[in-house]
Amino acid sequence: MNSNGSYKLGEFAGIGVYLHWSFFLVPVLIAFSTLSGGGGVVAAIEGVAFVLAIFGCVVLHEYGHAMMARRYGIETRDITLYPIGGVARLDRIPDKPVQELAVALAGPAVNVVIATALTGGLILAAMLGLVPSIQSVFGSFFGNLILVNVALVVFNMLPAFPMDGGRVLRSVLAMNMNYVRATEIAATVGQVLAVLLGVLGLFGNWTLILIAVFVYFAAGAELRYARMRSSVEPFFEQLPGQEMPVDFRPLRAEWQVASVSDALMTSPMQSFPVMSGPNFVGMLFKGDVLKAIANGLGHLRVGDLVRSN
Repeated sequence: MNSNGSYKLGEFAGIGVYLHWSFFLVPVLIAFSTLSGGGGVVAAIEGVAFVLAIFGCVVLHEYGHAMMARRYGIETRDITLYPIGGVARLDRIPDKPVQELAVALAGPAVNVVIATALTGGLILAAMLGLVPSIQSVFGSFFGNLILVNVALVVFNMLPAFPMDGGRVLRSVLAMNMNYVRATEIAATVGQVLAVLLGVLGLFGNWTLILIAVFVYFAAGAELRYARMRSSVEPFFEQLPGQEMPVDFRPLRAEWQVASVSDALMTSPMQSFPVMSGPNFVGMLFKGDVLKAIANGLGHLRVGDLVRSN
């Protein structure tokens, strides 16, 4: 298990696939609910197998993003599966809107291919008499998997962060306007959609309410990240050989140097953006942190070591 609480399943195309520990709750809950509902062991095994097949499609979805990103010189650190889906961690966000559009669409495109291939295969099987009739096709294991892939496409294309549809909307807007402004519009659309989902959920669907809360706050987080990125990106451009990573987290000026030193030493970055409130105040360099710790000055604030020039 790594530091994020994830177990490595394997590696393909140089990208490791991990299962977060919370993922194991899914098959356990499926099996328990099937057995407690009167289903037998066979039904429980079928239920777990179907869920694992769904997550197999999710992995392929994430590889779609990863392979498209690689075409633009962007590598993927890893793919991690959680109970709510998968996450492919890219080294950085695509530089151009058209690249972000292609990367965002690549995932749902994989699900379209899966659904199309399964549909063709099942129809052919029915024509050859390998299944009882065409009517039984969509009541089968693979028929239901087709419907799930269609649902994954529809859900992921909702114009709200962090779904792919939110990134598609932002990238299209960014072709004609400032990146931050495009993010503001896309985030607003996402939050309005979240409110509508929440209202629908009040009529008895608690899952919709949970999704609505998640989408609402994710849209706000994406907007904050875009504004922060816009503030600090010019400084990364001035640092030879160092690009701003997609998952960087700025340091706070009020934090103690000792409290962040371990995390900074294991980071591949050599300098780190520092914020005071909503304002960018400068960069903290790894060498300065090493000197402070070596001289017993770990009690200093991060802001005391910032280089503002």
